[in-house]
Amino acid sequence: MRILYGFSNCTDRLYRKLTEETKKGLSVQCQKYHGLLIRGLVKNGAQVTCYSGLPINRSITKKLWIHEPDEQENGARYHYYTTLNVPVLRQLMVFFGAWVHSLFASKSEPVYAICDCLNVANAYGMAIGCRMRKIPLVLIVTDLPDMMPFSGWQKKLANRLFARADGFLFLTEAMNERLNKGGKPYLVMEGHVDDEAPVRSEEASYERTVGKKVIVYAGSLMKIYGIGNLTEGFLKANVPDSELWIYGNGDYRAELEATARDQKRIRYFGVSDNARVVAEEQKAALLVNPRPSGEEYTKYSFPSKNMEYMVSGTPVLTTKLPGMPKAYEPFVFLIEREDADGIASALRAVFAHSEAERTKRGAMARAFVLEQKTNVAQAARLMAFLETAFWQKGENQ
Repeated sequence: MRILYGFSNCTDRLYRKLTEETKKGLSVQCQKYHGLLIRGLVKNGAQVTCYSGLPINRSITKKLWIHEPDEQENGARYHYYTTLNVPVLRQLMVFFGAWVHSLFASKSEPVYAICDCLNVANAYGMAIGCRMRKIPLVLIVTDLPDMMPFSGWQKKLANRLFARADGFLFLTEAMNERLNKGGKPYLVMEGHVDDEAPVRSEEASYERTVGKKVIVYAGSLMKIYGIGNLTEGFLKANVPDSELWIYGNGDYRAELEATARDQKRIRYFGVSDNARVVAEEQKAALLVNPRPSGEEYTKYSFPSKNMEYMVSGTPVLTTKLPGMPKAYEPFVFLIEREDADGIASALRAVFAHSEAERTKRGAMARAFVLEQKTNVAQAARLMAFLETAFWQKGENQ
């Protein structure tokens, strides 16, 4: 099976290079999501060729001529469109690059295209080229275009894409109910974890080494994500020998920095690279996701943070987000009330358990996602979906 993979990311090597050159925070979440899925596809025997306009624009770099040579990583080939870093013109060049490459793709064996629907220019070019070549195109939908900070024309084009797609890869069932008006083939795949995730060392945990119950939150510091309730709830809980460590950036940052100056038990580390955050998650006593569950967008998103938390082997405390299937609930601690008092109560309840009991819950969560939700297992599901939904119907021949 050959797969044409359209997105706006790159190899991990190039991602590190671009981050160093631009000194700007490129999307870690997108890079990790697509990178793991691509590696999973390759491990299942797929020949993957990635097509990208790169995760940069005028706000990230003033460099006018954008060109990177083709490269390979983890068994996949990467081709980057050459573009001029000028608004609109750059998007047009990405569009034509995607159109041409899908139009001339070899069909010597079954070939399928999958593309990030939020990378609108790339996806539209692939959609037209694939339709002309009768190559099935599946859109990866990780967020609703209508809920993204897109311009009006971007939202309009993104929504038109759904009519051009042959199938969908959704994060939640609610996405299908809202977007898949034509009843096209779809697969719900809420996310994936690294099949090579490092093993947690209990002996290295802060609870063992320095006697501190370190509680970690790592992610966006947007106020709508409940960070204020988390900090207030932590202080109200007053768990002995505990500290709250927070990583990330967002509109709550200034308030958090002020709180951290006054409350020494709350420590703010700013934006850190993913490797450091993962290492700290593995040494913590608890990982928390306080995101409120009542907002409309939560029906259309799966908390990838929870999956990253779970594979660390550290116990997880989370709200009951609608996008999280109930199958996950036995493996995490749950916040029943999402205000500061409710979070305080939940923290006290977690630490009423012995360290051994908490450790067992974390180990069960890790085992669950490694057995069922790795990038290799999820990629195998995706490939089976492609073959069942399209090849056996006589398409793609």
